[in-house]
Amino acid sequence: MIKFFHAIVCVIIFSTCREAKSSDAAEKWSPQNKYWVHILKEQSGLEDGGGEHFNDIQNCMVVKSQNNDDVIPADSIATPKIVDSMTDSQNRTILIEIGNAITPSQVESVKRLAACTRQYFPESRFEHRGFDLADGGGNDCTYLNILLQIFLPDVYENVVNITEMAYKKAGWGEQLQLLPRNKCGLRTSEYLNYNEFKHLGGHTDRGSLFTALFALSDIKSYRGGEFYLLPRDEPNDRLYYFKPRQYSAVVFLSETYHGVTDLEGPREMFTNEFWVYDDAPWSGSTRAENSHMEVFVQRAEETLDHKVDYYKREDFAGLWPYEEEVEDFDYYASGYGFYEDEEDEFDANEDEFYDDEL
Repeated sequence: MIKFFHAIVCVIIFSTCREAKSSDAAEKWSPQNKYWVHILKEQSGLEDGGGEHFNDIQNCMVVKSQNNDDVIPADSIATPKIVDSMTDSQNRTILIEIGNAITPSQVESVKRLAACTRQYFPESRFEHRGFDLADGGGNDCTYLNILLQIFLPDVYENVVNITEMAYKKAGWGEQLQLLPRNKCGLRTSEYLNYNEFKHLGGHTDRGSLFTALFALSDIKSYRGGEFYLLPRDEPNDRLYYFKPRQYSAVVFLSETYHGVTDLEGPREMFTNEFWVYDDAPWSGSTRAENSHMEVFVQRAEETLDHKVDYYKREDFAGLWPYEEEVEDFDYYASGYGFYEDEEDEFDANEDEFYDDEL
């Protein structure tokens, strides 16, 4: 359920609200947050080599919320509802589409957090991310993981609820024996736009289980930009196309081959990937590779005192591996892997999948 009243209070008096939620958030998401909860408890630890930015982000969010008059009346908020699904050739659900998945005020909060993140972490948490695989293209990515849970806990809770809603409807536990969302950490949370790119080449979110993609833009504001998928074992490699309506979400199996067609105009999305590990630590929170997280977890299990109330920042010193310390590692696969080689090329026949309910 979307806690809209709490969201309104947060917009009006953000700092007071955030502090009130901190202890709740710290307990609620345990143990997935055990590698970063010290940041929340100590209100420090958001560093990038250029200084400590916890208070900077907090103050930035307050200022931007005070300058924003977009609080939406509670009676204008609709209840999330499942509007469609997609199955593969073996009748396994690969995608659930949910309408009214995020509120307008939550969208503005995500945009504010992204702007504050780029202001204080312009290099370490922003990437002009080109895709060299397949058809190329890319997106401008602002990494929000950990910042989202700390400064927008209600938005994060909504992401979790929408993902769990899709998981239950799809039957991914029964069909594919995938871990439930409450056993998975957040691998990455990203605000995406395509200002400098005109499409996104086909790829998979390899190493993740579920991807929850929220549409922030009105589809009338851009031309093209259809989201497409290729279900596993699809006859003749047929692609399916559709445009997620504003405030809707598509939750899909991360190993599904997908991309975005050529577009013109502003297209903003908010994507979140869950994986089999806990949330990554701050040093690995910009979409960590499975191989790095595997080494980190092993080191943490061997060296940390697991009897303490929570791990402190200094406990993690030297645990996140450098590139040369990581050996080849087979990515975790859900058992529903689509393509072993992401560079495979497809002679796809086009089909269209549009939903007029959103």
